[in-house]
Amino acid sequence: MELLEKVTAVRAGAAAAVLLIATAVLTVVGVGFSTWLITMVALSTGAALTLTTPYALLLALTGWGLVTGFAVNTGGQLTFGASDLRHLGLLLALGVVASRYSPGPASGSASASRV
Repeated sequence: MELLEKVTAVRAGAAAAVLLIATAVLTVVGVGFSTWLITMVALSTGAALTLTTPYALLLALTGWGLVTGFAVNTGGQLTFGASDLRHLGLLLALGVVASRYSPGPASGSASASRV
């Protein structure tokens, strides 16, 4: 595994940890669904600017699971209703766009796209 791929994997792990911390904070504070979705979109899309597309997709999927499991439902229960799938599509699309069109070197290098 090349160094760039290792660094990208560490960034993805750190971003997932940030999503988990945000979930804990949002749960304790008791904010509404819109705040949950906006927070997860902002955090996962912002992190995707530094990630390759596969890692950005995994992060978007994590964000969707946290929103669906803790803002829409309780106790981490995932559902696949029409609105849940729209939220998933939104997070995945923004993750792909951010990872593909980011100004960072990870998006344009040939080795980064193999992750």
